[in-house]
Amino acid sequence: MQIAVIILGILLLLSALGFGGYVWYVEDQHQKALEKYPVAYTDLIQTYATKYQLDPYLVQSIMRCESSNDPNAVSHVGAIGLMQIMPDTGEWIGHKIDPELAYSLDMLNDPAINIEYGCWYLNFLSERFDKNVMEMIAAYNAGHGTVKNWLEDARFSKDGELLTIPYEDTANYYKNVMTAYENYKTLYPDLFTDDAQSQTVVGG
Repeated sequence: MQIAVIILGILLLLSALGFGGYVWYVEDQHQKALEKYPVAYTDLIQTYATKYQLDPYLVQSIMRCESSNDPNAVSHVGAIGLMQIMPDTGEWIGHKIDPELAYSLDMLNDPAINIEYGCWYLNFLSERFDKNVMEMIAAYNAGHGTVKNWLEDARFSKDGELLTIPYEDTANYYKNVMTAYENYKTLYPDLFTDDAQSQTVVGG
């Protein structure tokens, strides 16, 4: 009887240790995910995602993939800021928003302006590609003219819809954005208000 009690006690102890280890592992993985997918400038994202009828989680995901949320980021090709706006594109967008704008390059270092320009451009792509998320994201990376050409090529599209992304870098970019999107939605389910989330692109 005593031996049975001792064995039962040992089994219960091992079970408790195993459960504790599992809890620690889950918490550790959650913390690593939070560190890998941090959020930034969420008020600005919510404001401009709502204004331009975008899913704010998509905007956050693109910003994370473009600049790692760094407002001072500059790419090797000269793209600037949080949403990695090219100088010429920034000037074009700026004058689309405000034809009287006295545009200057340093405006792209302003987080509010950079995020608004990125959101304006995503809205432009959404309208151009009928809210097709793959085509929008691919165009943000490779250019809307490039994606338009893919849509006219039967090797990559069917019935006017993109089926595959031929550029490896752009295909990986799309995959990374969508992975970030799923992680942000899971890790931060209450990050944005209902009003912002209702202006959605991803998932219809």
